[in-house]
Amino acid sequence: MKRELVIAVALLGGPVVCQAQSMDDLANLQFHGYATQSFAASNDNNYLSMDTSHGSFQWTEAALNISDQLNDRLRIGMQFHYLNLGQFGADNVSIDWALGDFKINRYAGLRAGKVKIRWGLYNDTQDADPGYMWSLLPESIYGIDLRATNLSQMGAELYGKVPLGKNAGSLLYSGYYGDYYVSPNDGYMESYRETGITFTDRPWGKTPGFDLRWKSPLKGLMVAGSLMLYDEKGTMPSGTLREPLTYWPTYYAQYEAQKFFLSAQYMKLVQYTVIQPSGGPSSSSVVDERAWFAMGGYHVTEKFQVGSYYSHYLVASAGDASNPANYSKDWVASGRYDITSNFYGKLEGHFIDGEAAGFYGIDNPNGLKPQTRLVVAKVGFVF
Repeated sequence: MKRELVIAVALLGGPVVCQAQSMDDLANLQFHGYATQSFAASNDNNYLSMDTSHGSFQWTEAALNISDQLNDRLRIGMQFHYLNLGQFGADNVSIDWALGDFKINRYAGLRAGKVKIRWGLYNDTQDADPGYMWSLLPESIYGIDLRATNLSQMGAELYGKVPLGKNAGSLLYSGYYGDYYVSPNDGYMESYRETGITFTDRPWGKTPGFDLRWKSPLKGLMVAGSLMLYDEKGTMPSGTLREPLTYWPTYYAQYEAQKFFLSAQYMKLVQYTVIQPSGGPSSSSVVDERAWFAMGGYHVTEKFQVGSYYSHYLVASAGDASNPANYSKDWVASGRYDITSNFYGKLEGHFIDGEAAGFYGIDNPNGLKPQTRLVVAKVGFVF
């Protein structure tokens, strides 16, 4: 977090110090954020490292973002994030993003710093719980236990919008390059530990990639695709771990009308891992993962909305699609009610078949049952 903090101070502190004589600079600062408290209960298996089989309040989350529009072209900002999710989050405050955003012209802009990764429908917006109706986004692709690693990277992003003509819609693009670091307190690191792998320092790698979104002439319809490329390097107490350059494509679409929306996403990930012990022969493995979801929602009233999604995840490289350890199928029904402009509540039911996503050995020492029934209730405050 030290490197992230240096960037944050440089972005927000620099302009204020350099222009301390003007109180207008401070007056232009914008503060927004949210706080949520959730309760989760399941029948047998514990989920997302919480003690859900006995009912758990171990999911508390809050975020505060600060931004300043320095001039017509330049905006700076950052977001602090607090997460306590069962065994994850470590009860710490981290920095989700801290960036400078320069508008080059009407077609292009440049962001630099700790920048959110635009990949798929929700990766760059999953840090804003008030913005969507679900308590849990599809675990098959947007696991909250993996969010701390997947959300952002240290680097730069070139983005913009290109009109394609009156009858062809427009194209939104994003291209980025930078470094990412595996969070020390999330599901990735726990998965490594549960397979016997530990590190002397957290692994890291490069993250080049791009996202293209076509907004069609049909109002509300978007068709898009993303490709993230990454590698990973990690030093173990007696060796190294390396993941060669990996291609992570995803394809998605969304349609929004006045009161309802429909969306779907598919991704495929083939990842190779090479472990080189000190003074010994190397070993390699490959994991082939497929995941997709389809969802829809409807505004019953201005304040009340309901929705449902189905999420599917499969470890294709395991070779046995009938083994619950190799798949996860999640049927979800959800509702959200906006009590006031500042307070909202969410209620969600999950019917999970399979054990391959969202479950950990740390809170399931006696093994897993093949099916899980989960209820999540959440209250939130936004400002």
